[in-house]
Amino acid sequence: MKIKAIIFDVDGVLIDSNRIIIDLFKETAKKMKLKVPSDSDIVKLMGQSLEDNIKFLWPNCDVELFAKKYREKFGKINIPTFEGTIESIGELKKSGLKLGIVSGKKRFYLEKNLKDAGFNLDLFDVIISAEDSKEHKPSPKPILIACNKIGVKPTEIVYVGDAKFDYEAAKSAKANFVAVNHGLLSEKELKIFGVKNIIKSVSDLPKFLRI
Repeated sequence: MKIKAIIFDVDGVLIDSNRIIIDLFKETAKKMKLKVPSDSDIVKLMGQSLEDNIKFLWPNCDVELFAKKYREKFGKINIPTFEGTIESIGELKKSGLKLGIVSGKKRFYLEKNLKDAGFNLDLFDVIISAEDSKEHKPSPKPILIACNKIGVKPTEIVYVGDAKFDYEAAKSAKANFVAVNHGLLSEKELKIFGVKNIIKSVSDLPKFLRI
């Protein structure tokens, strides 16, 4: 099957935010006098929406208040991209592929993070944020919405992520999946989940796809 589009997750894939997210979860929990989760507790939830993660970690806490405090701090941080990522996005676009984003982040923060990191959002044919779907990863719904908007079948795309829920969403959507291994999950852990296609970063994607 010919690949017609590449759709990306954002955190840990296009921007180097995973460590920031983990530390901010802990900091916010401490401020709200909640049990501070371990790194592994947070990593297991990566890929879901912020609200879904809060509900899972602290079922009885004020989700809206936690999310507000978290986002107030997160919105002030300029998060860098990974070396070579912006250039590779341009290369993929020039090859004729459609490009998209599917993330559980709120649109305002999603676009702000990408612009601050130096991305040209005009290169992306579709951007699906938390507001665009009532269901979030690991549900395949956001990926399916993105495919519908750009007129491709799920089997004709590659979804690029770095977390277990990214893989599960792509698998349920019947999309191809490539994992970037920036340190959120080791190659061994990714393979245990069933991931077969693993690259070190988005900068390796053109070569991986032989573009």
